[in-house]
Amino acid sequence: MTQKHFGYKSKNHFFTFLLCWTAYASTYVCRLNFSAAMPELQANSVFSETRIAAVSSVFFICYGIGQFVSGLIGDRADTRKLVFSGLLISALCNIGIFCAHTYVPLLLLWAANGIAQSMVWTPILKIASLNFDAPTREKFGIDMSTTVPIGTLLSYAVSLLTLLFLPWQYVFLTCGLFELFVSVIWIFGTRGRFRPKAEYSSADAQKTDIKNGLGNTFKAALSGGVLLMLIPIVIQGTLKDSVTQWVPAFFTGTFGSDTSFSLLLTMLLPIVNVTGAYFAKAIHKKLHSEIGTSMIFFGISIVFLLILKLVGTKSIVFSLISMAGVTNCMFAVNVMLITMVPLQFSKLGNVSTVGGLLNAVAYIGCGVLNLLAGRLLETQNGWNSLFWLWIVLATIAVTVSAVCIPMWKRFCKKNAE
Repeated sequence: MTQKHFGYKSKNHFFTFLLCWTAYASTYVCRLNFSAAMPELQANSVFSETRIAAVSSVFFICYGIGQFVSGLIGDRADTRKLVFSGLLISALCNIGIFCAHTYVPLLLLWAANGIAQSMVWTPILKIASLNFDAPTREKFGIDMSTTVPIGTLLSYAVSLLTLLFLPWQYVFLTCGLFELFVSVIWIFGTRGRFRPKAEYSSADAQKTDIKNGLGNTFKAALSGGVLLMLIPIVIQGTLKDSVTQWVPAFFTGTFGSDTSFSLLLTMLLPIVNVTGAYFAKAIHKKLHSEIGTSMIFFGISIVFLLILKLVGTKSIVFSLISMAGVTNCMFAVNVMLITMVPLQFSKLGNVSTVGGLLNAVAYIGCGVLNLLAGRLLETQNGWNSLFWLWIVLATIAVTVSAVCIPMWKRFCKKNAE
């Protein structure tokens, strides 16, 4: 029976996971398509690096703010409808960019895309919390982490095929239509399949839960070291998303690769990154600490960043290996801090709130630091300055993680189910 349902306890559990997986993976298709189109925007002098960084940053910041709001809502509202709304609006924003692709409309629509996509992840965490037991939630979290590399690969594949035959604007049309299709699958496929929201005896009980939930979340996050861990969470978001986003532009600008070849090289990264979550799972099994596991991968990423700094601009092979190593490590950290840490709050009933807070901080921080990245790339030292920034950030993450380990250990022991 276990084998029949791919490790899940029932057919319904497996299809709940599969629908959640498909929904979240599709958001990456309509997020990283902008990264795939960046070399074309630069090559044709459509926008400057600063303007491109601004568009990217406004997505991260709006996505981050939206994550916190949707986290609060997701613990109490209908998760099924929230996810559908996010997918539908995100698809329409991408299609809108195809129709109006000058700078200001693109900036506004990409900001709206960030808000829309923020309505997907935290409700999915809440679905897991409401419908799965602790061992199944852990498996769900690890399996869901593969949406990031596979969604990234799918986004670059769709974008590459589009750019081979059509102008860059069509990238947003094809990806938008794909996500629109997924939103239809979600709303019909999830009907009656799982418990979509927490139940309350009255409206007053719900208001009391919201008030108490915020207070309890803050106290628990403080005692468990989660608030201090917001620093490494911002850094993993920056190294995961900023590195991934700038890879095509790096290969095009440094080695003179055309856009199609740069995207082809970039597509190798998510193939490698699929393994990151399972490396993290193996180490977590021995350490039994999400934060301890994260610290190890931050440390490994420093080694890859140093290689990137020393020889990355001289060798396309070493730069590709180094960037694959960094993003692989960050996907491992991501599954620990963004997926597994919030699920530890299931007993307290605020998984979505915590997940929203962590993701909000990760993306807002990434958005701000991405603006700095755009500025650095316009200086004389360019990529070397950016590599030094990433090395310093990873070192800070290792230090802060080490401080948080004992606090998180006490928290997990106290709140074990």
